[in-house]
Amino acid sequence: MTIRFLFSIVLIILCAACVDRITFDVGSSPSFAIVIDGSISDQPGPYKILVTKAFDIESKLSIKTPISVKRILMSDNLGNNEVLSEVTQGEYQTSPNGIRGTIGRAYKIQIELLDGRIYESVPDTLYPSGSVDSLYHTFKEEKTTEGATNYGFDVFFNSSAGDQNSYYFLWQFVGTFQVETHPELYTEPCGEGRCPKPLPCSSYVLGSNGFEYVKVCECCACWSNLFNDEVIVSDNQLVNNGRFTAVKASYVPINRWTFGFKVYAQVNQMSLSRQSFSFWKAVKSQKSATTSLFQPVTGKIPSNFIQTNGPSGPIEGIFFATSIYNKGIFITQRDIPNPSIIPISDLTFNDNCINLFPNSTTEKPPFWTD
Repeated sequence: MTIRFLFSIVLIILCAACVDRITFDVGSSPSFAIVIDGSISDQPGPYKILVTKAFDIESKLSIKTPISVKRILMSDNLGNNEVLSEVTQGEYQTSPNGIRGTIGRAYKIQIELLDGRIYESVPDTLYPSGSVDSLYHTFKEEKTTEGATNYGFDVFFNSSAGDQNSYYFLWQFVGTFQVETHPELYTEPCGEGRCPKPLPCSSYVLGSNGFEYVKVCECCACWSNLFNDEVIVSDNQLVNNGRFTAVKASYVPINRWTFGFKVYAQVNQMSLSRQSFSFWKAVKSQKSATTSLFQPVTGKIPSNFIQTNGPSGPIEGIFFATSIYNKGIFITQRDIPNPSIIPISDLTFNDNCINLFPNSTTEKPPFWTD
């Protein structure tokens, strides 16, 4: 599992401001505020750090504004360190063979801004992940207020903390499904109508004798990810003899796309320190309290950064260390009591499959079986 799974939950929470907002109270300062999203795990790197400029929710500025910095240094308590490289503006990462998270060690990052400000995260200890013991689903049928019926699956899991006294965990759900499109049928304006023009990534070109097959299609099949829209955390008060039982991970809707083939449902159990748990608990509380765009948020989300140099300027966000255990199962059409409820549409999508859904890739996941 790569760090993009860890980042997925952060980006959804901080960027989906059109529905649920997480508001950082940055106060007033002559220096602009920045927000940091990042982590290190015991899974193979590279690990990523995202640096964005904070925004005024009443202004017309973009929700996220990535910014470049002078340097980001990641280190542990044994003296190992690595300077991260900027891959795109505001996105920094370690090398694939660079620093690696190890259980029991503490990690931090130091960030130097171009205006001379320097921030450091409070060292965060990487604790064992425990394990996801079982994963299961139940079919769900629900009437809407308009009289329609929605179908889907609730996904649940049982897990254990393992041999430890710390029961701070963050759980993430990732649902992967396959979609297929027909970019060879792409058209473009031509006179008063449209003329066929297969996309370069498709299997075909338009020759003098019609469509000619030239190569394997590079954009006909995609695998797209769904993520849980809630922050799922637990603590010592919710554990029973070191076990968590019947915890709902997410809901998977049944539609023409998700169950065109099948869905791979995966739960990632991520260990947290007490300080990183406080951050995610606050995020959960704020999202739970915010039920509309006009309801005020409650409480302040804690940050684990301190400023060590430069003109005073606020910083929010988190850098944390985590151990990850993941478990997944396939939900297939055979699990649907009546497969005829899967919607069928005559609509043909004739574009690159990447453009159909966010969080998509043309690279077949290693866990996917045909």
